[in-house]
Amino acid sequence: MLYTPLSYEEIDDTKHAYEDFQLMRFQGRDCCVQKLANGDIRIVQLLSTNPNDYLIESLTPGTIIK
Repeated sequence: MLYTPLSYEEIDDTKHAYEDFQLMRFQGRDCCVQKLANGDIRIVQLLSTNPNDYLIESLTPGTIIK
């Protein structure tokens, strides 16, 4: 519990940090992606329970897919 005159939104600004992330299916796998200012899409995180999916280079976080 925090005792402060500030609102919760002023203290916890994590909502704004994740606003531009979205879930997307790419090459048959679920990914968390970020839309960039120029319209491209960057993979932020691969969401898979299959360890072999993490060996696919095109699904590496940081990869631009559009």
